[in-house]
Amino acid sequence: MIRRIEVLLRSLRRIFSRSEWTIRLLRLSKLKQPTTEPGLVMVQIDGLSMTQFNRALQKKNLPFLQGLLSSKRYILRSFYSGLPSNTAAVQAEIFYGIKGCVPAFHFFDRQSGQAVKMLDPSFVEKFEKRLESKGAGLLSGGSAYSDIFTGSAKESHCCWSRMGWDGVLWAINPFILPFLVFLYVDIFIRTFILIIIELFLAVFDCMRGTLKGRFFFRELEFVWLRSLVCVLLREFITAGVCIDIMRGMPVIHLNFLGYDEQAHGRGPSSGFAHWSLRGIDDAVRRIDHVIKESPYRHYDLWVYSDHGQSKTTPYLAKYGRTVEEAIEELFGDDKVIVTAMGPLGHIYLKRTLSSSETSLFAKKLVSELKIPLVLTKKGNRVLAWNSWGCFLFPDDAKKILGQDHPFLDEVKEDLLRVCMHPDAGEFIISGWCEGEQAISFPLEYGSHATMSPEETHGFTLLPMDAPVEIENNKNFLRPLDLRHTVQHFLNKETLNSVSHRDTSSNSLTIMSYNVHGCCGMDGCISTERIAKVISKYNPDIIALQELDVGRMRSGRIDQVDMIARKLEMKYHFNPAFRWKDEQYGNAILSRYPMALIKSGPLPNIISKRRQHEPRGALWTCVDFEGKKIQVFNTHLSLWPKEQILQAEALLSEQWLQHPDCQGPVILCGDFNSIPKSAVYQKICHRLLDSQMVLAGHRPRSTWFGYYPLSRIDYVFFNTGFQVRSINVPRSGLEKVASDHLPLITELDFSKEYV
Repeated sequence: MIRRIEVLLRSLRRIFSRSEWTIRLLRLSKLKQPTTEPGLVMVQIDGLSMTQFNRALQKKNLPFLQGLLSSKRYILRSFYSGLPSNTAAVQAEIFYGIKGCVPAFHFFDRQSGQAVKMLDPSFVEKFEKRLESKGAGLLSGGSAYSDIFTGSAKESHCCWSRMGWDGVLWAINPFILPFLVFLYVDIFIRTFILIIIELFLAVFDCMRGTLKGRFFFRELEFVWLRSLVCVLLREFITAGVCIDIMRGMPVIHLNFLGYDEQAHGRGPSSGFAHWSLRGIDDAVRRIDHVIKESPYRHYDLWVYSDHGQSKTTPYLAKYGRTVEEAIEELFGDDKVIVTAMGPLGHIYLKRTLSSSETSLFAKKLVSELKIPLVLTKKGNRVLAWNSWGCFLFPDDAKKILGQDHPFLDEVKEDLLRVCMHPDAGEFIISGWCEGEQAISFPLEYGSHATMSPEETHGFTLLPMDAPVEIENNKNFLRPLDLRHTVQHFLNKETLNSVSHRDTSSNSLTIMSYNVHGCCGMDGCISTERIAKVISKYNPDIIALQELDVGRMRSGRIDQVDMIARKLEMKYHFNPAFRWKDEQYGNAILSRYPMALIKSGPLPNIISKRRQHEPRGALWTCVDFEGKKIQVFNTHLSLWPKEQILQAEALLSEQWLQHPDCQGPVILCGDFNSIPKSAVYQKICHRLLDSQMVLAGHRPRSTWFGYYPLSRIDYVFFNTGFQVRSINVPRSGLEKVASDHLPLITELDFSKEYV
């Protein structure tokens, strides 16, 4: 009955949802019915290094992301960008699994015979077709926003390889435009106000920069850039992503550019760059809110940065001429093509130089033109020149990159790949070298593309249960690792939550969860969704109620076995009743060794007038690092008289008073009784209610899922434990996966058992 009411309420919310109306008015495709297939929203914060991310957290510029970390449901990891450390290379590796696909953001493409930038839509489109010829992209069937590549997305918006809304805006009936404006009037007003604020700040910043001696026209360029990228594009992306979530798109990737653009103009640690993070954080918060209301599939929210930025001095500002002018003057009659964007550039010559000429020009690039680092190919090695002399790379990598580079081994491999790239120049010039002041070849005060620790060190913020795959047991991810993790997630393989748990020999996490036959409030039956809920919280022991094994209503599957396999946990199952090949009952799952002590029925009242559902209990002994823990799981009757009989049986010598029931004891389950009931009072004479003994904790209801009104699920324990924490999560997934919410209790062993 309650589930039907919830389904009705969800239908009514969709009727009045502006996203639903937008989908209809724009004639956008959407899922016809809810699915248990997982969805993923990937948020890329362009150019934000781990250092600046942590600084933004300290300055409270990222309150929503800080909340994700504080919830202990997300893990912050280092992310190595690969080389070159720019968005094009990172996205090619994530979307297509190809490392170092470009030698720089600006380079000479020998296939077309032209100097190209990865901002040229016509070239980027052709280049992505080369990538797609090697296999479909990661975003196949999904959508992409403000990316370099589309990743083979079904729909792409404001991506350099495919600009625009794929004709959607052209298909809008002009007569419905006023209605769309009405639907989003608050967003239009919000965007207008934010643009005014940004324009005011940008004009002020322009005047201040000009007074400091910076180039006026470059400063003027930032006035419109701030409004366009930091507000208009961000709000457009956010609205589009929210619509795609309501449509049920399987995977959505978006790139927020605001911080990266501001950091280029003012430096990665500047106040204006960090100001833009507030707007990005709020946009992520709004996206997360829509994720929780998604009617068609459950989404995970993943946040990462593709690379960082180094604080740099523009070559033009330092030496009074552009690097292109300086190089052309140095080479004289030799015609050269110089492609330099950020702190990384290539020099291409029309003729082949001798080894002595190569050495001479490399020395002059360093000594006369003050280029911090110059690289040239020598067989399968690389010669590197800096102010300290000539070195052989990768043999002398530490002398070039520094002893303490966080990604030294990876950088050695990737820098060699850049130098050996078919489109690499005869000379590769770098504005960064260990021990030197970093410079940027264009007019920018923050830049990226080279191998500096700041430029290559991004971050990932992924859910605790994300199936992270890291090669060679590294303590960081690179783009290819993130690609494999996404593939693993979308393919719904083993959740493998065990590897993410930080275990403590004195702490034990228990979950009691009535899964309602794995039938959610939306009417969908999904063991995968239940396993997903469980894995988010990494419990050590799980007491599940209302599980089907071989029942026709749930597709004849063994729900216990499927959930246990997903979680890679051991289990014991007690069928409360059997009918032919169908079973229904309770289970205990454990990540630690577990022995079955007893399982069986509980007393029931035989009545001619009504048929009472059989009830049972399950008793196991869990070996938790040498400590024997007696764990009980039950599901009591709906009828008070029967509940009393069943509770008395549980508290008798048949179960909890049995001679073998010694040491720490935990009793979990759905007792169908509120705290004021006689059954509850009877149990509390012998055991402690975990939600009542934790200081400062206000007991939380567990039933029913979407609007919990009653507390009928409990974790009781004896004096062998103390409560460390209680959690009754109510995110979008928990509210829809079952008609109960999970009760999670973290227990510490009492001193007598430590």
